[in-house]
Amino acid sequence: MSEIPADRVRIVLVEPAAPGNIGSVARVMKNTGFRDWALVNPGLWRTPEAEWMAHGAIDRLDGVSEVADLDAAISDCHLVIGASHRDGRFRDVETDYRTVLAEAAAIAATGHRIALLFGREKDGLSRDELLRCQRLIRIPSAVPYPSFNLSHAVLLVTYELFRRLGDPPRQPEAAPLITAVGLDRLVQHALEAMATVGFTPFNSDVRNFARVLRRFLSRAPLERRDAAVLHRICGQIQKFAKRRG
Repeated sequence: MSEIPADRVRIVLVEPAAPGNIGSVARVMKNTGFRDWALVNPGLWRTPEAEWMAHGAIDRLDGVSEVADLDAAISDCHLVIGASHRDGRFRDVETDYRTVLAEAAAIAATGHRIALLFGREKDGLSRDELLRCQRLIRIPSAVPYPSFNLSHAVLLVTYELFRRLGDPPRQPEAAPLITAVGLDRLVQHALEAMATVGFTPFNSDVRNFARVLRRFLSRAPLERRDAAVLHRICGQIQKFAKRRG
């Protein structure tokens, strides 16, 4: 089966607790034309309830990937978008979610892979999981802090993407973007380079500085050629520091 832009979009459910929700998401994906999805550490989910809620979409249940951690779900994706209904530190949430999804559809149309992350039914995505996202979206509602049912949130997002991808405009050839794994390597290389010249982050908190650095590098999808330039800069810093002893 030849790949279409919808196949470059991966729906990721992080630790879903209700088998019925998983079945409902399978049905949503069937109706909106998406096939690529992953469950992160879901526990025992293939139950009669899941199959009943997936009415007409058992093939989607059969085709889902089950992975142990988030890295395994997004490692080959070039843009990671998380859904969050809460504000707070490290939560630069965009309420104009349709614009973000339009940009995602355009990126998928150029051959790059998109991951859409949905968190736990009870408390959503953790802070560390949110930091793995380059964009965060919120679906607007009539109440200040909405909390949509998991399958409803997936429906709203995938339907918007379905509309955008149904007849994608012709895109110029795009430069390849780095994947989530590539971003991890770049952040680590930058931290190592700064350590060689004695850089001390605020309050000596390297972990917090790594979050800030990741957020900075995730402001926009990063092209591979730009990442290569940054790797070269980091490498030169390390060589200079080594020569200086």
